[in-house]
Amino acid sequence: MCQLLRRVERSSEPCVTVLALAESVLSLDGSFLFVFISILILIYVLNRTLFKPINQILEERERLGAGRMSEARQLLVEYEQRLKRYEDQIRAARSEAYQHLEAQRREAGLARQRMIAEVKAETAAQIDAAKQEIGHQATAAKQNLENEARAMAATISSHILHRPVSPVGD
Repeated sequence: MCQLLRRVERSSEPCVTVLALAESVLSLDGSFLFVFISILILIYVLNRTLFKPINQILEERERLGAGRMSEARQLLVEYEQRLKRYEDQIRAARSEAYQHLEAQRREAGLARQRMIAEVKAETAAQIDAAKQEIGHQATAAKQNLENEARAMAATISSHILHRPVSPVGD
């Protein structure tokens, strides 16, 4: 090495200096082969002992992550299907309840109309019966008034004429 430096110092050209330095660094001797083979062995050992297991772990992690994601997507799809079925069932139940309620309203309306018709019929019958009763009572009252009027007329006539007068119509 000392000789190399002396040669570089003596040489006035910079290119010669770099060339001389490059020759000493790149010389192929036994140590270069040893270093090169050591590096290859180190790469092989690192690949087998470190990089390959790490890559396997990373691939498995990726596979599990992808599997979990697909499982999560599948669960989400199932959830959405169940939710849709549930909403459809609720909608159908509401529709059925509204139909049932509407049927009950119609039945109640019909029952109300029947009851109103019955009450009207009963009221009309009672009114007719009352009219007939009033008519009979009016006829009886007329008859009674007529008889009393005749009797009073006969009494008044008897008092005025001073003789007995019989009522007319008997």
